[in-house]
Amino acid sequence: MKNEYKIIIFVMATMLAYFLLGHPVMMDDGFHYEGFAESLARGSLDFKSFYGFQGLSFFAVPIFWLTGSPNSIIITSMIFSLLSIPLAYFIGKEFYGGRRAGIYFLILFLLTPYPYTTMMRGFQEAALLFFILLIIYASLSKRLWTPAIWAIGGIVKPFALVLFPLFARDFLSRFNLNKLAWVFIACAIGGGYLGINYYQTGHWVNNAAINSYQGNFDPTNLPPLAESFVFGAKGFLRVGANLFLNFRKIMISPLIIIIGMLSLLFNKGLKLRKEIILVVVLNFVLVGSLTFSFSKYLLPMTTLLALVSIGYLLKYKWLMVLVFIDSLFVFLPIWNYFGHNFWSNIYIYLLPLMFAMILFIHEQIFTKHNFNSNS
Repeated sequence: MKNEYKIIIFVMATMLAYFLLGHPVMMDDGFHYEGFAESLARGSLDFKSFYGFQGLSFFAVPIFWLTGSPNSIIITSMIFSLLSIPLAYFIGKEFYGGRRAGIYFLILFLLTPYPYTTMMRGFQEAALLFFILLIIYASLSKRLWTPAIWAIGGIVKPFALVLFPLFARDFLSRFNLNKLAWVFIACAIGGGYLGINYYQTGHWVNNAAINSYQGNFDPTNLPPLAESFVFGAKGFLRVGANLFLNFRKIMISPLIIIIGMLSLLFNKGLKLRKEIILVVVLNFVLVGSLTFSFSKYLLPMTTLLALVSIGYLLKYKWLMVLVFIDSLFVFLPIWNYFGHNFWSNIYIYLLPLMFAMILFIHEQIFTKHNFNSNS
């Protein structure tokens, strides 16, 4: 077995053990995702009683059938989180043309604790990250089925939709019937989801989550989608806070964000550079225009900035040491707000950070550097 596959299996096994050491506690939005999944498993497609985007809940149905677990949505997210591990590796390897880049992107996945922490309360970001990674991988490898995966990601969380520039230009060039079929499938997924939602609720999206932060959820009085948007400087300042201020429960080290932005600015030889810049801008504008926003809404942007930061991390190894130090201050607020509910002590909670450090040390000691910094 190739060494790279041993590393992937090791990380998947250790993260599975890490999840099993935790104690899931369904909270907040998780009850709506789980409720929708269980209702669908019993034969009722009910958008009106449960708010939010329910893409993950469709995948949780067979898990509920198999286990009968009231945490089927959490189990499904665990599966997606584990599947993200090989995806992260192969994306890094494909993007830079070397296995070490794959290991580095895998390390950065481990240093993004919000998705795999909050899935323990039923949140969807672990699944969203999986589909973000799958869309990136499919775009890099020019898969015909990319539009369908993009549409599925969009009904898990609509922020995945900002990724369409990654594949749009290449996909639309030399358009043919096979490509048209996949576009039709994508439209059927998105259109079917929105259409049924509108039929049941009178709204394209059950947007009651807006009101859920201000009072009890009332399925008979859903706010219009327009209430989700407000235009002003405050929203865009909040985006900056959601990228750089640790107490906002940010996705990844601010140092990675800065390095990624510098890479986009100066490394004009990056694959899909213009497309990635467009995705970052779209994510920024979308989230900055919302009535309220959280750091998790920027997951497409932070994932791509992490990917493009790897070139500098490979070239200047000391930067990775600073990233580990900075990442500790990403983990701690998430522990204080979420993690302490699911793991018995902070040392267990910090195991992914330790796994990431072990991977980095292993790379420096036991493997040869074969990365071409000009690629």
